[in-house]
Amino acid sequence: MATQIPTYQLTSFPRHEPATLFYMARLERLVEEMKGIDKTHSHGFYLVMWISRGSGTHTIDFKTYTVAPNQLYFLTPGQVHSWELSADTRGYNLFFEANFFKSRFGNRLHQYPFFHSHQHLPLLETGSQSTLFSDLFPYAYEEYDRQQPNRTEVFLSFVHILLESANRLYEEQQISQDAHLYDRIRQYEDLLEQQFLTVREVSQYAEQMHLTPNYLNAICRKILGKTASQLWQERLLIEAQRLLTHTASSVKEIAFQLGFDDPSYFVRFFRKHTGDTPARFREQLGIDR
Repeated sequence: MATQIPTYQLTSFPRHEPATLFYMARLERLVEEMKGIDKTHSHGFYLVMWISRGSGTHTIDFKTYTVAPNQLYFLTPGQVHSWELSADTRGYNLFFEANFFKSRFGNRLHQYPFFHSHQHLPLLETGSQSTLFSDLFPYAYEEYDRQQPNRTEVFLSFVHILLESANRLYEEQQISQDAHLYDRIRQYEDLLEQQFLTVREVSQYAEQMHLTPNYLNAICRKILGKTASQLWQERLLIEAQRLLTHTASSVKEIAFQLGFDDPSYFVRFFRKHTGDTPARFREQLGIDR
């Protein structure tokens, strides 16, 4: 039977310091100390994972990526992920709260495309730049671990350098877009994350952003090639898949949780976007209800 997805906070981890908005650990040590950390879970903070060695798979919101050396993974609060890693896998996990980064760099966090959790690849192959990250992560970890004066400020600088370096490389591999439009997309994604169950009209999101619905749609089309309504539907679909996979709720109960007045409308919505009914989706995963 499926169980509720655990949601980890920074306080969930060994040796976390009270009131500290960041945390870093060697990946192999984290796996050893946090039994079950490789199983399906979500978290309330931003995550950057560096793979320096090893193999396996990393599943993020139902998309599975092949793990290989010199990869970076980026996750935003609320995403669900799990992994299966070989015993020789090495790397680092770096966690931080949004306010830790925003305290100095404001909305820059919203402009990184790899943190557009549902619309861009959360994976960066570092390739020719792998030496840079192979150096930066151990230096950042040393700063985290040594408890030196002004540690918070210095560690924040390392996080900034890591993200900016990753962003340069990411943009070389992607089509660059206007930063202020990314900011708007991320603002819309933030509102969706908070309100997608209760606010179902694009016009209501546009009003909160002080935009017209047509302009919000134009931004979404330019940056992502999708309408604002499609982004809302995709977020709702991800939640439906999470509930079908990780809870014991019936299809009818899930339909009501997602705001559908009639379960048959939910079944039609799910089949339209996936090609399967919710029941068939569960059957394919080997989940018996």
